Amino acid sequence: MSDINTLCGGPSSTQMVHLVSEPSTGGDPGVSYCIAWTGSSDGTGRNGALLMNAPGYQCGADLLGAVDAQAVHPDGNSGVFYDAPQECAPLYPGSRLTYPAKLDYSSLGDEQPPTYVCLTEHVGA
Repeated sequence: MSDINTLCGGPSSTQMVHLVSEPSTGGDPGVSYCIAWTGSSDGTGRNGALLMNAPGYQCGADLLGAVDAQAVHPDGNSGVFYDAPQECAPLYPGSRLTYPAKLDYSSLGDEQPPTYVCLTEHVGA
C-alpha cells in the first residue's frame, strides 16, 4: 500500500466546526462526545451539533483523545477538549479519517473561546 502522505499530501490541516447546539452540561467523567453534521457550511467550515453520549447513528464524527485516540481514558475522564491545536493520533492508521478541528461556539451566542479537538469521521453503521 502506498504512503498516505504520497497519495494525499501532508498531514490534515485544522478544520473549522461551527457549533449550532451543544449539551446543556459538561457531562460526567466517562462521557463520550460526537458531532452530528447539519449538512451545511459557510465556506469557512462545517456546521454541526455537539452531542453527549449519543447513539452512533446520530454521529458523523467522534471526538477522540489526541495522544491515544481514546474517547474515554482508563481513569474515566473524557480528555478530548484542548486549548491549542493538537497532533491527532489516527484511529485508523494510514487513513485521513482522523483530523484536528477547532470548535467555534460564536453562533450559540456563547462567550466561550474556541476549543481544539481531534475528530474521526464515522464509517459504517
